Amino acid sequence: MLQRILYLFVLIALIGCQGGEDKKTVVASKPQPHVYSIIFLDKTVSVSPKDTFTRQKYEKALEQIINENIRQKDDKIEVYFIHENTSQAKVFAQTCKSEMKDTVGLNPTDIKAIKNAYQISLKKERNKMFNKCLEALLDQNTTDTRKYTDIWAALHIIDKKNGKKKENTVFKAYLFSDMVESMAGSDRRDFHTRPPFSNAEAEQWAEADAKKFIGLELEEIEMFYLLPFSPLSATNENNPKVLLYWNRLLGKLGVEELKELGND
Repeated sequence: MLQRILYLFVLIALIGCQGGEDKKTVVASKPQPHVYSIIFLDKTVSVSPKDTFTRQKYEKALEQIINENIRQKDDKIEVYFIHENTSQAKVFAQTCKSEMKDTVGLNPTDIKAIKNAYQISLKKERNKMFNKCLEALLDQNTTDTRKYTDIWAALHIIDKKNGKKKENTVFKAYLFSDMVESMAGSDRRDFHTRPPFSNAEAEQWAEADAKKFIGLELEEIEMFYLLPFSPLSATNENNPKVLLYWNRLLGKLGVEELKELGND
């Protein structure tokens, strides 16, 4: 009788183990997200690509963005100019087409050859994108649009593009600018003629201006800026109150943090 009871306990335990095994499911690894990068290049009188420091700083940053963000098929770079008519200033958009062939069942030699061919193809696409970005960076704006700076329009573009991005895509926006909004009109800001004179005023302006962006949502967007100034620039040129304004405004619109490129 005792042996029979022990046998039943063992049988129940085995059935329980088997049931647990049946419940195990194989969780597929999530594919690497695509990256959609939108870059805004300031083409106004206050930012000159002819300046050696600015050009070298921006060139290095463009190379960094492309190398980090163009990693697989369907990663995308899009470039706009910032000036008086930012909303209509799209320069180009390019999507990565490089794709590594399937290596399942192949021998190590063939796998290595396929991976090498893929890296070569990816490098060519990155170089092509970098050259187009460099061409845009060095392009001189000789029109009257260079007299004004509409960064607000860039926020609307970012919101629109982010809303159309494909599933499993990270959206990153880059502002290569002195961040000096400068537009005419009673409902606009012109930081060239009247920058915020205190931190409190910068925050007050940001609070007020956030209400002008009804329906605009920038959550889950990574946003970066890159100033054209050297570390030795005076505060009247590189005004920290202007950056405070943008941090507060973008925070109100859902951006977790406006990061300085290279210091994140």
